[in-house]
Amino acid sequence: MPIAKRRTWVTVISLVLALSAVIVTVPASASSANIPDYDVVFDTSGNTSGNKGVDVTCPTGTRVLGTGAEIIGPSGDVVIDEVVPTTYEVSAFGIEIGAGTSSLWMIKVWAVCGDPDESTRIVSRTAPRNGLLPLTVTCDDGEFLLGNGYRMDGAGGNAVVDYIKPQLNSVSGHASWISSAAAPSWTLEMFAICAEDAPPGLWIYSDSTVHSPAPTAPSRELDVSCGALGDRQVVLGTGFAVEDNLGSIPITDITLDYLVPTGEEVQAKAAEVVSDTRYWNLVVYAICAYED
Repeated sequence: MPIAKRRTWVTVISLVLALSAVIVTVPASASSANIPDYDVVFDTSGNTSGNKGVDVTCPTGTRVLGTGAEIIGPSGDVVIDEVVPTTYEVSAFGIEIGAGTSSLWMIKVWAVCGDPDESTRIVSRTAPRNGLLPLTVTCDDGEFLLGNGYRMDGAGGNAVVDYIKPQLNSVSGHASWISSAAAPSWTLEMFAICAEDAPPGLWIYSDSTVHSPAPTAPSRELDVSCGALGDRQVVLGTGFAVEDNLGSIPITDITLDYLVPTGEEVQAKAAEVVSDTRYWNLVVYAICAYED
């Protein structure tokens, strides 16, 4: 297990016991990339009722490292249908679920930006069979995952993403059809933002809410912070999963209200679309690295 030079085995073991959350760490080295000009930027759509999108561009000289999106308004009534990264821009689109809502709402899109010493590239794959198969997008050998994104094409607000799970050089995702809707033909496309070298201190943290039944808690909120080892770390990418009390995924009819990077932590909220008596919890992932 690679660790940064100034970390001891005791520290690492303590962290694992405390979080049950660390997936991988990459030590700083002479060949590691860094992330100068780190910045988190966002933009927000108008406050209206009806489907809408918004995009945000990284500052000049920087490129997209990670993504995020948020619905501001009614909880559980709007699907974040896509959060799509390109080299310099992130776009997001929200679609009202079912018959829609008369409430006003906005969609907010986030881009984690920086100027890594080595180049980045974006890889994507599309799941067949109406997006119902689990999908993994893998960076090339020797590359590292910084962030991710997704797009549901043709779902029309009738499907929800169940999980986006980041690992060392790949990201896995899955989407499910909302039980009350009829299923047309649709696809899930996943995006991986890959880097040639790992930023110093690359580390993936996660945490989860407690399992509880829907009637007492129709939504779950959770923040996961970088820097649990006391180091100056910042968020690059995000991820989440919705699980039942047996640890199984997917669990349908639950949608993201937000999954956003805020510099030093990832904030997330998931809410029920259809009332359900099952126990479920929210798992949140933060891909972190040392700032330049």
